[in-house]
Amino acid sequence: MNIFLNDYNDLCHEKVFAKLQEVNAKGNIGYGNDEYTQKAKELIKSDFENDDLQIEFLAGGTIANIIAISANLLPYEGIIAASSGHIVGHETGSIEATGHRVELIETKDGKLSKELLVNRLKDFTDEYHIVPKLVYISQTTELGTVYSYEELKDIYETCLEYGMYLYIDGARMAVGLAASDLEVYDLPDLCDIFTMGATKNGALYGEALVVVEDELKQNLRNFMRQRGSVMAKGFVTGAEFIALFEDGLYYELGKIAYDMSVYLAEELKKANVVFNQVPVSNQIFIELSDKNIEKLKENNAFEIQPLDDENKVVRFVTSYRTTKEEIDSLVEDIRSLEA
Repeated sequence: MNIFLNDYNDLCHEKVFAKLQEVNAKGNIGYGNDEYTQKAKELIKSDFENDDLQIEFLAGGTIANIIAISANLLPYEGIIAASSGHIVGHETGSIEATGHRVELIETKDGKLSKELLVNRLKDFTDEYHIVPKLVYISQTTELGTVYSYEELKDIYETCLEYGMYLYIDGARMAVGLAASDLEVYDLPDLCDIFTMGATKNGALYGEALVVVEDELKQNLRNFMRQRGSVMAKGFVTGAEFIALFEDGLYYELGKIAYDMSVYLAEELKKANVVFNQVPVSNQIFIELSDKNIEKLKENNAFEIQPLDDENKVVRFVTSYRTTKEEIDSLVEDIRSLEA
């Protein structure tokens, strides 16, 4: 079976596993006050060339989004996001459950822009509206698209102009860096708060929440405690992030996942498939009939999304574990489908 369902189908990378075994050989201080967590934070700050960042490790993407978005918003303040954003349709209303409304912007490619934001902000002029306070985007987006440096710069400047925070959900940040013109040290200059996802990039589990703006650092740990997100065994995530960042493994794995997606896209083009989105990262979307999807499922695992009465959108996701042999097998199966 060729696995293209997601990019978190592994236990963890072997170097991460080796670091966890090292941790397991002795006792450790809890709640992130251990030597591993402190070293991991230092390594990440070094990559960002910024010692003023606050870094917290969280178990997964949903809780990271909840903490990042709602920790310092007033009750009447809300969020703006693309209609395809992960917090909109994939987290069971977790943000709304905190009491904050998510206002949507329709976008074909999953990306927000300065123009879209300015136009949408015209709708919030009276006291009976929520006050937009935070803009949510992700790198990469749910449609596999990627923001460039200039695009992020324009969005952040717009947020600053209108008194809003910019939050970047970086669940797939490693691939986003590999697929864009961004350097990792650019990120603190382009937003107020962001995550560096590891669950989808070689970790057992874990996301690094990176806080740039001082206002968002206030009482953050208290809020995390209240939301049950401060892990007693914080040394586990600390050790994982050491393994990922001490020798550049984090970026290496993201590059492998991206390179495999480029190879997959090239082979799919040769097979004359219909792309639902232009492939630019490790999430690739094509259109297939229901009949052909059932046939393809015999030897391949992938996600299926609705399109119309006769066709669906199929998503293939590559990871650092993806091989050319798996891709060749998948593409051969696609070539054998009925026209």
